[in-house]
Amino acid sequence: MKNILKHLEQPNTSVFVRLPDAASAKQFLQETETAGFLFEDGAKPTARPCGSIMVLKNGRTICYPGVCGHIAFGCPGATDPDRRIIRLKFQNGASAPVSEFKHTKKE
Repeated sequence: MKNILKHLEQPNTSVFVRLPDAASAKQFLQETETAGFLFEDGAKPTARPCGSIMVLKNGRTICYPGVCGHIAFGCPGATDPDRRIIRLKFQNGASAPVSEFKHTKKE
């Protein structure tokens, strides 16, 4: 979780976390709750089911990715140029980079 929190110190950053199995998903939700993350409506992470990809945002917010979020996770060319996207895989209590990319606006 420290690795994830470090990424979120930078403004306009979203951390997309892939959760490959149910055990990893359960542990991830527990750790995000302990770290103070909440859904935008104030619900705790462990109060909701976990998806195979979850998004953590600045301000200790957790959310489900929509269609655009899934595209952003899988296709670097389709992301918002003003946001930094970090992709991680969380398994066995540890996060490992999938890839990191940042778009820059073309003038």
